[in-house]
Amino acid sequence: MLFKYIAGNNIQSALQVAHKIRESGKIPVFNYAVENIKNSLDTFKEFENMSNHIDHNDKVAIKLSSFQYDKIIVNDLIDIYKEKNIKIIIDAESNEYKSVYEKTVNELIFKHNKNKCCVVKTYQMYRKDSYDILKEDIYNFRDIFHGTKLVRGAYWNSEVNQGHLYILKRDTDDNFNRGILLLKKQNTNLFNILATHNNRSIDLGFSYNKINTSFEFGHLLGMNEKKYEELLIHKQNVNVYIPYGPYHLMIPYLVRRLYENSDILKYI
Repeated sequence: MLFKYIAGNNIQSALQVAHKIRESGKIPVFNYAVENIKNSLDTFKEFENMSNHIDHNDKVAIKLSSFQYDKIIVNDLIDIYKEKNIKIIIDAESNEYKSVYEKTVNELIFKHNKNKCCVVKTYQMYRKDSYDILKEDIYNFRDIFHGTKLVRGAYWNSEVNQGHLYILKRDTDDNFNRGILLLKKQNTNLFNILATHNNRSIDLGFSYNKINTSFEFGHLLGMNEKKYEELLIHKQNVNVYIPYGPYHLMIPYLVRRLYENSDILKYI
């Protein structure tokens, strides 16, 4: 059951899963899901090696904290993937690192997205400030390419009492859907992924795509697959996060996934 949600403990296993995902008509997003690693160079080498094996239509997701927010290393990594025309999604961080996340990702967008969308920024819509940040970014990045990924958020358990999150699920859902509406209204150089397992949000994004394609979709490996298979019939772009890595180093990632699917609990 564990392997329903992760792609194994090495790049070879992830490549095998990615091959099946491509055959199904979806787009793999490689996610080396290890955290709290002190040696940023080791993480860089893993992603560098990954770049030699994956398809040009694939995507890669990284966490800045996995590189200790080392801008030199992260910029070097983006350059490698930019040359191969592969987008890098910068995944969200906990509230502790919110300021450094915003500053660093914005700098990366200004540096790398001048001619095409290379860097995609994540917006955690369970945050009360997320809509305003998204709106401000749309304005600030109006003259370059802006990549967005909307998620609900993954740090509820540790941050629920800190005051910056919506407490009621319906408020988060409403804010997520407001974000969809905001992005739909833009006529700028936007690349958007709706990363959600919520059927209403999926349906909302799809309804706008019927008029004019604005959104790709994304889900975690093994989650809400039936709904997204329905979208494939309508030729929608569906991305699948395929996390992999040494199992003992993936525990922080798996703990957060508990809030998407409690079946993982028995394996931690």
